[in-house]
Amino acid sequence: MPESDRLKQEIAPKPDISEKLLTFVNNPEADHFEGLALMIFRHQFKYNQPYRAFATSLERTPETVSRWQEIPAVPNSAFKLADSPLICGEPIGITFLTSGTTTETRGAHHFPDTGLYELAIDHGWTLPKLPTFFLAPSNLESPQSSLSHMFAHLNSGDDSHFLLRDSRFHLAPLIQELENNRPIFLMGTALAFLHLMETLGPLPLPAGSRLLETGGYKGTSHTLSKPEFYSDLAEFFNVPLEHIHNEYGMTELSSQAYATGPEGRHRFPAWCLVRILDPESSREVSPGQTGYLVIHDLANLHSVSAIRTQDFAIRHEDGSFTLIGRDPGALPRGCSRTIDHALSS
Repeated sequence: MPESDRLKQEIAPKPDISEKLLTFVNNPEADHFEGLALMIFRHQFKYNQPYRAFATSLERTPETVSRWQEIPAVPNSAFKLADSPLICGEPIGITFLTSGTTTETRGAHHFPDTGLYELAIDHGWTLPKLPTFFLAPSNLESPQSSLSHMFAHLNSGDDSHFLLRDSRFHLAPLIQELENNRPIFLMGTALAFLHLMETLGPLPLPAGSRLLETGGYKGTSHTLSKPEFYSDLAEFFNVPLEHIHNEYGMTELSSQAYATGPEGRHRFPAWCLVRILDPESSREVSPGQTGYLVIHDLANLHSVSAIRTQDFAIRHEDGSFTLIGRDPGALPRGCSRTIDHALSS
């Protein structure tokens, strides 16, 4: 066997890891999470050199870590270290980039392929399946946007269902669909919804329609509270509050959490658990208390499964969380800021 092929075979996740993870995603059993998480940590510690250096500096190694809660979580800013990519050595098939200004370093999440990523989208989706339209550019226009890729995977039609092209709304396909008087799912960033509401008069959707917003207008000129924003959405689109959903995700993850209504709690699928840590002690807070959100996403098999975000959240005993928002010192969320810049230019 050629040396290059031998190295690729050595680096790739062992079949038992991949197979166990796929089995877990397809039919999750809660008591299997810890064993699989520790197995993935051992694999990432061995083959992801930057992560191994980070974990070793904290004296967290496969020999010292015995619980999934002890697996060291990298800050999501670590994905911006271009000279130390967080990969396990497999050939890169696709890279999703965080958005930002031309002077900012963009985070990069590398994948050998999108098979597991898309499986996580499918099995993590808990909302109704309806004809879909998107206040976002298509994955053809934004091939390195994880949000556009997710939307493309959820797309029930053709590329005309992406209503933001060349930084402008193109709503004719949506208006034509509304003539059928069938419920639809309209998805986009919070900023895109705000721009649309500032551009048009009311746009009532057929009964049974749903909205999915991906958040991200904090840090901009918009100052609406979430209840105010949802109230405006409900009135503008003529949908009940319980038909308005939020998707919480980021480029550095492979899985998403969903919540319903202005007071809804977020929950990830079973292969993705969270911890809420006290900012000073880094210990997990008690239920009802607030701290930094740390996410253990086993679908991040090929990079790092444990991510420390810049978001604050309230911990709940059932494993769900209430998202409070970004650390005031953090930069605005990338995808929303990019769309905001495009629509404002």
